[in-house]
Amino acid sequence: MDLSSPEMKDIVEAVQALDQGDKAGARKRLLELWEAHSANGARLHMSVAAHFLADTEDGASEEMEWDLRALEAATGSRDAEDHEPLSPDFVTFLPSLHGSVGNGYRLLGDRERARRHVEIAVARSAVLADDDYGQLVRNGLRRLQAGVGMT
Repeated sequence: MDLSSPEMKDIVEAVQALDQGDKAGARKRLLELWEAHSANGARLHMSVAAHFLADTEDGASEEMEWDLRALEAATGSRDAEDHEPLSPDFVTFLPSLHGSVGNGYRLLGDRERARRHVEIAVARSAVLADDDYGQLVRNGLRRLQAGVGMT
């Protein structure tokens, strides 16, 4: 995923605002970017914007909706099946997307679907490099596996 493209830089800046505590400002900007990228069918940017819009929500159901939108932009589906990505750009993003959806189902009390998405995320994590991003995702998946009783 090329974070230096102008479209991705805008998303990165919004995420940085979120990380710095400006939840309302980040949400406003990410919603604008979601709308713009949805209008032009830029699935990668839609998925990334939705993935981080989930973090701007206060309720588990609302967060889950954005996580499902992110997954749907990447695979064309919201279900608990392992669909191939619509573009090679998503290969290393799918473990995180499925992990987020799995966590959402965990928070909503649907352990069966949570476990299925975690299984998919773990299986797909084999493509991740042994770098900071790969370790971040793998560590999160280990915590999530424990949270849904898989370890």
